[in-house]
Amino acid sequence: MTRSRRAFIPCLLTLLLGVLFTGGAPRRLPPNIILVIGDDHGYPYFGFTGSKHVRTPNLDLMAGEGAVFHMGHVTDNHCRPSLQTLVTGLYPLQYSVRAESLLARYRRTDEAYAQASTAERARLETRFRDEAMQHFTTLPELLSGAGYASFQGGKWWEYSYVNGGFTEGMTKGWRPEDRGRPGWFRQLMGGDGLNLARRTMQPVYDFIDRNADRPFFLWYAPTLPHTPLNPPFTHYKFYAGTSLSASAKEYYGNCTWFDAGVGSLLDYIHEKGLRQRTMMIYVNDNGWEQPPHAEYKDDPMLYANGGDKGKLSLHDLAFRTPIVFHWPGKITPRTLENDLVSTVDLVPTILDYAGLEVPAHLPGRSLRPVIEGDARSGRRHLIGRTTVIRDQNDVMGRRAEGFYLRTTRWHYFEVDGRAELYDMQSEPAASINVVAEHGELASRFREAIRRWKEETLSSLD
Repeated sequence: MTRSRRAFIPCLLTLLLGVLFTGGAPRRLPPNIILVIGDDHGYPYFGFTGSKHVRTPNLDLMAGEGAVFHMGHVTDNHCRPSLQTLVTGLYPLQYSVRAESLLARYRRTDEAYAQASTAERARLETRFRDEAMQHFTTLPELLSGAGYASFQGGKWWEYSYVNGGFTEGMTKGWRPEDRGRPGWFRQLMGGDGLNLARRTMQPVYDFIDRNADRPFFLWYAPTLPHTPLNPPFTHYKFYAGTSLSASAKEYYGNCTWFDAGVGSLLDYIHEKGLRQRTMMIYVNDNGWEQPPHAEYKDDPMLYANGGDKGKLSLHDLAFRTPIVFHWPGKITPRTLENDLVSTVDLVPTILDYAGLEVPAHLPGRSLRPVIEGDARSGRRHLIGRTTVIRDQNDVMGRRAEGFYLRTTRWHYFEVDGRAELYDMQSEPAASINVVAEHGELASRFREAIRRWKEETLSSLD
């Protein structure tokens, strides 16, 4: 069933909930859920992860009052596939294979496609890929089963918020004739959604006001600290007079700008009396590298993607994220240093807290038992695939299939026929490739990746 055919379901559920919550003692509502997504926010650049330079007081507050996974990892080294995981709960490998399968079926069965010219077929295929999300089961759609209203704000590559199953949103698509014109790439990333936090918070506030008496899910994904690195002075001033490099001042200023938006959201939830009913979750979409005194402004590729180990690389910093669960009075403050968790775990965890069954096809697992102190994550390693890597000639990178594997000690990756291995415990800077000294270990990791790929694809059958 496509998204448009499901549009009536949230309205019907709202009516049913009205019946359930009238007469007698009302049932307890599930929590509001706000997914706070940093854009290019590297793991080292928070106060609560140990930065001596970056000011993030609001995120530090969330971390201090919540459960923090310090060994969290995203599923890809750049934003769109990583965000697709947060919406569908699938690995990017699963998403892309299923999307291409859907496209193949579309080619076989669509009458307009069969009659189209070669050029028109190419246009139709591009449009299908732009809107493929509507054919997937999404987190907002699943949450509607518990009566949730949902709102998309910020970065969103999937044409329109409707394709993600949201009831409301800021990204509303574009006209076919806009493709390739000036400003079109901004439309592709999220259109008006990109104004969130940088220019306005009002659409989010209005959504909260409209849904204060029912559970809601909020996708809060401002394009911060993502480029352009142009923090207003109110955030830049903390770095202006320091000895930091120019690119560090700008990037750290954007980190503080992002934090200020989170603070505004925390304040609004408190003012509306919703603090005890709202779980906020922080995660980033991919990593970044910006040491305090490294200057990247003269190198377009580094300035656009962070240092050599940041975005679009296969190093740990491209994938690592703190994951914070904050729900005052419900989640006990806890620091989890060594539990390997992935962003594929977030959809199952959110569904668990919402009181919903986790679909069997999802590869992740609910983190609720770990958050509540009843279990450990149990993972021996994390594995992922990427399809774009760094290219000195193109800030957007180049197509190349790569795989990485992370244990609590080792970070291994392979791409373009080469393999690298880093001992993250003895050498966290990951500057010494020790693969030659640990051939047997590398072979074991290669075999684990092969099995993971096979099992991940077989789950789609």
